[in-house]
Amino acid sequence: MRRTPRTTVAGFALAATALAAFGPGALTTASAADGASDPYGQLWNILPPGSNGTATAPDLLALGGSTTATPTTPKNFADQLEMYDGLTKVEPSKITSDDINRLYKTEGFTPESVVSTETPKAGVTIRRDAFGVPFVDGTTYDDVEFGAGYAATQDRMFLMDALRHTGQARLAEFAGNTPGNVAMDEAQVRSAYYTPEEAAAQIDKAAARADELGADGAQLAGGVDAFIAGINQAQSDMCPVITAPTCPVEYAALQKQPEDWTRADVVYVASLVGGIFGKGGGHEVQNAAWLQQLTAKFGDKAGRKVYNDLREKNDPEAPTTSDVYTPYERGGIDPTLPGVAMPDPGAKTAPGTGLPDGAAAAAKAPEPQMDLPGMTIKLEHHGMSNAILVTGEHSATGKPLAVMGPQTGYFAPQLLTEEVLNGPGIQARGVAFAGTNLFVQLGRGVDYAWSATSASGDNVDTVVEKLCNTDGTAATVDSTAYLVGDTCTPMQQDTHSETTTPNASAPAPPQTYDFQVLRTVHGIVQLRTEVQGQPVAIVLQRSTYGHEVDSVLGFAQFNDPGFVHDAASFQQAASHIDYTFNWFYADDQDISYYSSGLLPVRSHQVDSDLPHWAGPDYDWQGWLSFDGHAHQTDPDRGYLVSWNNKPAPGFGGADDTWSYGPVYRSLALEKRLQHQIAGGPVTIEQMVGVMSGAATADSRAAYTLPLILKVIGDDPKTRDAVALLKQWVRSGAQRVDRDRDGAYAQQAAIALFDDWWQHNSQSVAYDVLRGRLGNELVHALPQGLDDHPRQGIGSSFNGVAWYGYVNKDLRAVLGKHVERPYRFGYCGGGKLAKCQRILRASLRAEVARMLEVQGVKKVSELTYDKTQDDIRSNTAGVVGVRPIDWQNRPTFQQVVTFTGHRPR
Repeated sequence: MRRTPRTTVAGFALAATALAAFGPGALTTASAADGASDPYGQLWNILPPGSNGTATAPDLLALGGSTTATPTTPKNFADQLEMYDGLTKVEPSKITSDDINRLYKTEGFTPESVVSTETPKAGVTIRRDAFGVPFVDGTTYDDVEFGAGYAATQDRMFLMDALRHTGQARLAEFAGNTPGNVAMDEAQVRSAYYTPEEAAAQIDKAAARADELGADGAQLAGGVDAFIAGINQAQSDMCPVITAPTCPVEYAALQKQPEDWTRADVVYVASLVGGIFGKGGGHEVQNAAWLQQLTAKFGDKAGRKVYNDLREKNDPEAPTTSDVYTPYERGGIDPTLPGVAMPDPGAKTAPGTGLPDGAAAAAKAPEPQMDLPGMTIKLEHHGMSNAILVTGEHSATGKPLAVMGPQTGYFAPQLLTEEVLNGPGIQARGVAFAGTNLFVQLGRGVDYAWSATSASGDNVDTVVEKLCNTDGTAATVDSTAYLVGDTCTPMQQDTHSETTTPNASAPAPPQTYDFQVLRTVHGIVQLRTEVQGQPVAIVLQRSTYGHEVDSVLGFAQFNDPGFVHDAASFQQAASHIDYTFNWFYADDQDISYYSSGLLPVRSHQVDSDLPHWAGPDYDWQGWLSFDGHAHQTDPDRGYLVSWNNKPAPGFGGADDTWSYGPVYRSLALEKRLQHQIAGGPVTIEQMVGVMSGAATADSRAAYTLPLILKVIGDDPKTRDAVALLKQWVRSGAQRVDRDRDGAYAQQAAIALFDDWWQHNSQSVAYDVLRGRLGNELVHALPQGLDDHPRQGIGSSFNGVAWYGYVNKDLRAVLGKHVERPYRFGYCGGGKLAKCQRILRASLRAEVARMLEVQGVKKVSELTYDKTQDDIRSNTAGVVGVRPIDWQNRPTFQQVVTFTGHRPR
């Protein structure tokens, strides 16, 4: 049975000229008024680039031909970007309270000044402050929900529309026939396909679930309908025609009139968001192929040892958020278990869900992306969320402190939208994914605050179904029926069709795409192939598939001051969220952590790293209990730290997470925080400094380079290079230009190490492991080599197993303590002298290459173009924002200091 919650309430210039002929929409402008002070503490937040994400034709005209927002035009579109960018100009150890007030905005429940007031319907009032944040007051529960939908549409209308069409797998139909859009639609069909009826039905399922628990399911469903009514009313008010001056200019570019939202659309957006940010696992087929390669080279026994070495499923040296031992999926690889079903290498295949092979080859982009008017954006899980919390015992106020926030990528406008909701059963301020913002998903309540980081818990498995033919003939990989017990059962087959129309940014001629959809009782079929010569279907089973909106129950509780009143009630609310996230809480007394997710309890006859057969002996046996999840309140060590790292000791990494070794970027936060705690009571300014210092640190260099240089030792041929690199490490391995003179302070070292770590197919990391794996396998290892700032997405150095491989193996080579050493030595076969020769030769070659490429005589003369690292926000509409200096930091961030609380 599913785990259930315990209780719940629940041609742009032309268009611009034409649109400018219409008069502006009316808003009541109120005089400035001081907001009431917060009786429970002081909180701040930041959400770049700004609260407003709508660009109209008059806005384009005001930009004078540019499509890059300024700090003032469009209003509130990019005003917070400058504040956000300004933090890294300040030395972390010198951050003051004035800096916090200057670089963050106050996160209260009452506007500090009221810039506008409107009443879109009786019972709903929306006030906006100087930053454009909407403060929604509702007379009833439904009124608040109506206001949430209305305000979000004002701020994110086109983005929400693009997201719902992406969730529907109709992006190409909406935005144009481009390879990227078609590939995006195919990816969504393969991840979370639903018919409109199936999607809409999930709202009633969630309501029925609430009813079963004695809660008000009708109120929950009614709130969804009110939220949708608010969206539709705002769309009608803003875009009575697409040439209206209040209508987002993208609709004129696409020549598309906005359509009304339905219940299904809310589910579609939720499925898109949850399918990207709230899952983990599903890489069992890739793991099987890697194990087969290792076995072919080393044999069964040694191959499994190498696999377990590099898998890092449960390394005792891994940094963890909780320090409480929490066992889950701990074991090493065992392909001999009866439930394991590894696809045959080189076997026959047939497509699963998606386009037919021919159409896919013609239309599919290298990777799915959203091609919108004038821009391309990518939706991908690339966590940068982090959180640091300190108990009152170690804070200067004697009360807990927190600096925390999520990262969903840099977009203009942001995927997240800020809102302040106030009405019966709802009082919260913060952010939520636009289009699913019935409740604040990350933010603050009356006297508590909460946030999240991605946990990547293993809630996706690969299930292998035996194919058959209902007429009794022999099965082939083209068969569309499968065995359920002894019964040959037809797969559920659907055809998802969309027809594109040309527009200015996607002029390709009209085309109809027919996506084949194959489903079994376990989920969506990805591929058909063979296992041990037998035709099979490869199916991805996700625990939240078909239950995309169930997590709304937990979010409703976060927003309800009658439910959350302390750390324990917060953990209960977090346990009702089925997506896999790490949740953090702070009030004036406690800090707390709970890692959520509908995580399966697996049969002992399967290996969680490998595909498994379908059937009662091998299917999921239940769900991880509340106590089985990583959670902790007020740890004895005095703090909680998360940067997408391992949740707790003993909690095994999902099959797609191999990076829980001795190096994780969370160390950049933890080591700095430990240093501050050791120095005495910690201030909120020091907490911000800890985060800011880690945000510009090269975590890869900090925890690998000292060991590489230690092995190299005193090599006369690279002495200058070694000295340069050591100096950079001693300075904190920073990549920062505080004075904005156009160059990193340690640019020569950065240029050298970056190229040494990865130059085309060469890498010092490959040099370390090549001694054991050989050249072919070192490149075949199914883990990314780096996560570099030059990607332009801000988030960097996350989830890279190679950092830990280098650190752990070289410590062993140097004779240093390793709590659980690898079963084999890798660099130089585990021999220091041989490893030293390899790394010296590697550095010599790198120095020679870089001197030649840059045409200089000394390594100290090397330069690095820091603009490679700039954060380049994905433009989710016509108007974008300027690049900003790199920083590895959440996009929505809260600074939290509580001093009081309601009576307990």
